[in-house]
Amino acid sequence: MRQRAIHVLPALLLLCAELSLVEAQERGPAGPSEPQVLSLDEAVHLALRNNLNLMSSADSVASARISQGLAESRFGVKLTPSFAGGFGSEVGQDRRYGFGASKLLPYGATVTASAASDFARNEFGNLTASQLTFTATQPLLRGFGPKSTEFDLTNAKRSLQSSDRNLEVARQRLAVEVVASYYNIVRQQGLIDVAAKSVERSQELLRASEARLEVGLASQLDVFRAELLLSQAEESLINREDALELAMDTFKFNLGLNPEEEVFLETAEPEYQPVVLDIEAQTRLGLANRLEIRDEQERVQDSVRALSVSRQNLLPQLDLNFRYLRAGLGPTLSDSFDLDQSAVSVFLSTSYAIDQSAERASVAQTQLELDAGRRSVRLLEYNITREVRAACRNVDRIGKSILLQEKNIDFAEKQLRLAGLRYQRGLANNFDIIDAEDNLIAARSNYVSLVADYSVALIEMKRVTGTLDLHQEFAPDGSVPPARHHP
Repeated sequence: MRQRAIHVLPALLLLCAELSLVEAQERGPAGPSEPQVLSLDEAVHLALRNNLNLMSSADSVASARISQGLAESRFGVKLTPSFAGGFGSEVGQDRRYGFGASKLLPYGATVTASAASDFARNEFGNLTASQLTFTATQPLLRGFGPKSTEFDLTNAKRSLQSSDRNLEVARQRLAVEVVASYYNIVRQQGLIDVAAKSVERSQELLRASEARLEVGLASQLDVFRAELLLSQAEESLINREDALELAMDTFKFNLGLNPEEEVFLETAEPEYQPVVLDIEAQTRLGLANRLEIRDEQERVQDSVRALSVSRQNLLPQLDLNFRYLRAGLGPTLSDSFDLDQSAVSVFLSTSYAIDQSAERASVAQTQLELDAGRRSVRLLEYNITREVRAACRNVDRIGKSILLQEKNIDFAEKQLRLAGLRYQRGLANNFDIIDAEDNLIAARSNYVSLVADYSVALIEMKRVTGTLDLHQEFAPDGSVPPARHHP
């Protein structure tokens, strides 16, 4: 039987190998993974998920959420079981069992309930003592009220809110960077097309110059000019291709992709649609909507609250205490829980530190932070106003430049046609053609760059005015993950 199994095993292995080979042949050879083809919306979506810098901001939000949970746990019910046991030469055996529960209330009161049983065994026999205790302590001065009791919890909530807003600001800045990188690629591709057409025209000019030189209608200087123009056009094409590679690397980094990954873009030359902006209205919009100024204003409120708590800490500690006790004693545990003894007590306790240097320093420090926070609000308002006005002027400037470049392209095309006619009729040399060619290349290159810059400027305008909605702007199909609510 064992020899038969030994003979069957190689046959089974051979059969498995043949099946694997047939399956591999049916699948075909394994090729490289297909390159990604991304639209602008998909690129922004991918960046918001994979960008490494954005992940750090998301980690800050997660950390703040953990801190808030820790601060909230301070107001939960604390359950504490306990046990103690000992041995000694005089005491045969001692044990203590206990269980306690406590809770902190919003106005600073601490309520505690506990149950304990002490078991002792010695030469006189067994003895068990049990007691139930309920206590409540309410601060009347220092530590009174939700403002003091919930100080750490409020700080934790504000920290989470601030981290969440910082994450949204980072998302918006990243989206603008991705848009800028995307349109930079569009710009470089357009410039490559311009440079490639320039190379073609330079080659035609060189052939025409050489042909005219053979029949005596042009000089060797004309040929040299044409060769120089062709060399410059080829060099410009090489530089544009290198700039495109650099732009693509920056784009991949923003998207969290490896430089080796192959990515193609669904690019389309952006269209120029003029927009008229009211600087004053846009400034008011930015001051009302920017998350940064909301956060800075609430920091001032945090400092006001901290100053109030610091001043409260200068007061003496005065507590109102209530205690209710039920106790019992007996040889067994059940006998001890008869709890035939009871006591109720209400009393005041107070303490006051003579040296309050730390508390007074805290008040002074908090006052300085409050003053600094108010100055920061005014400074941020000024910076937002400056950013909005600069963004408005930038949109207006680029729009005017686009209109001028459209005219320049028209003039350069007419100049090039006229120079070509004059050159063909022998009324001028190819210097005029080269000059017209340079003007046309510059005009078209500037136009491509300006239209791309205009698209980025419009997105930046929405960001600085606080009206950039990533979910609506880049993903009408809902592909971009929605941001948290930022009140």
